[in-house]
Amino acid sequence: MKQINTKLLNDLRNHPEPALRYFALQNLFAYGSDNQEMTATRTELPNSTIIQNLCAFDLSLHPYHKWNGAHWRLVQLADIGYPYINPRLQEPRAQVYAWLFSERHLKSIRSIEGRTRRCASQEANAVFSSIKLNMVDEKTEELVNRLLRWQWPDGGWNCDKRPQASHSSFWETWTPLRALLVWEKFAGSNSALNTAIENAAELFLRKQLFLRETDGQAMQWEFTRLRHPSYWKYDILVGLELMKQAGKLGDQRCTAAIALLENKMGSNGAFFAEDKQFQAANSSAWHYSPVDWGSVSTIKMNPWLTVRALSVLKAAGKVVL
Repeated sequence: MKQINTKLLNDLRNHPEPALRYFALQNLFAYGSDNQEMTATRTELPNSTIIQNLCAFDLSLHPYHKWNGAHWRLVQLADIGYPYINPRLQEPRAQVYAWLFSERHLKSIRSIEGRTRRCASQEANAVFSSIKLNMVDEKTEELVNRLLRWQWPDGGWNCDKRPQASHSSFWETWTPLRALLVWEKFAGSNSALNTAIENAAELFLRKQLFLRETDGQAMQWEFTRLRHPSYWKYDILVGLELMKQAGKLGDQRCTAAIALLENKMGSNGAFFAEDKQFQAANSSAWHYSPVDWGSVSTIKMNPWLTVRALSVLKAAGKVVL
């Protein structure tokens, strides 16, 4: 069991960006909402540059505009753990729901060979952000029910419209599983929800979170590369976070992914971005992010990834703070 460098932990705990500090205190140090440090940091969040940038919604954009539309901004706020009931989020949230419940969107949902072919991450992210940002209503429950209806027999979801496609996609399954897990915590369990969660988790575990069953090699190279934010892409850290949330991190089929994550850790406990999906320089370009989450680097720590990865390794009993 590795002891994490005290300076690194202090740097995270005292980071000048309140959003990052709050993220670390909540996820890595696991402080409750009544903790004095958490309370003090929470009062600083309105002054956070990251929070201010994410809350500067441009509703002239389609809500799914990557990564600048309301859909993605709300997900990023939810990821951080933004704790406030903020009336300013209601209009962006309404725009997202108007899109997901529009006639045009509903007409795009197709069932082929008995399987619904949907980018279920869209509905799933709306469920996730609605719960985390305290904006749940009856339409949120309808989105949950859609996810349950659309689940494929092997436990996942897929938007592949080829008739011969019969296996779920990790890309399209991890966000629905996350949404169902937070819904279970919010609304309580029932047999249908529990079965859906178990089946989705088993889909990942059958593949040891990233390995082919046939030869034990990585299913996709991208699954082994760490990035933040994840947006809709899957990697081993995403898979391990899901298993942690589902109470399955102790399953032996997580061992290979945990070992790979451990091997990516720097000598002082830091983690580094190996890939990124955004650019923060040109607001008119595709994949523009209103927040610069850090560059790909082999020497400069990414604090967001470090918090996420150490949280998983701490829960797995591989590191101590």
